[in-house]
Amino acid sequence: MRHFYMDTNVFISRWKQDDPYHSEAKIIVSSLQKGELSAYTSVLALLETASVAGRFYSHHKKDKGPEQRKMFVIKILRGLAALGVKFIHLSGDIPIQLGNAKVDMPALLADSMFLSFLTGLRTLDLMHIAAARHAKQIDRKELGAFVTGDVELMAGKDEISKIIEMPVLSPKEYVRALGLKV
Repeated sequence: MRHFYMDTNVFISRWKQDDPYHSEAKIIVSSLQKGELSAYTSVLALLETASVAGRFYSHHKKDKGPEQRKMFVIKILRGLAALGVKFIHLSGDIPIQLGNAKVDMPALLADSMFLSFLTGLRTLDLMHIAAARHAKQIDRKELGAFVTGDVELMAGKDEISKIIEMPVLSPKEYVRALGLKV
């Protein structure tokens, strides 16, 4: 279980002192930095992290313009990349027949759309679930958990665990299961 799928919110929670999983997220990120843990995540995590970092900069820093915001966001993205996380990207298009129309859809979006038939999750959550399923196919033996602080994903964790063939755990549950400490 030391090899896991990391939802974006785990990385982001470590900077947000008021986040309910702040302490555990710091432990997880620190363990990734030390090489004690390894993780997969979707390339979507880069976009989500950039979006949150840009908003964080605008709200909490003295905004000195777009160049400073850009440098801040790049610094945060480099921090994520420095964790050695493997980024999942489903390449290629899948042809989807919708009545008389044929749509070529990127593989990650197509798999996410098909997952919407099984669960009522939001778009970005569906994309993480699709990426986690792909990561599990790549690393069937080692990938041990999907770690998320997302309330909706945690509410549906039994259903999602069956879909991705691994347990869905909160950062607190994950840290406790591995016996990680600061």
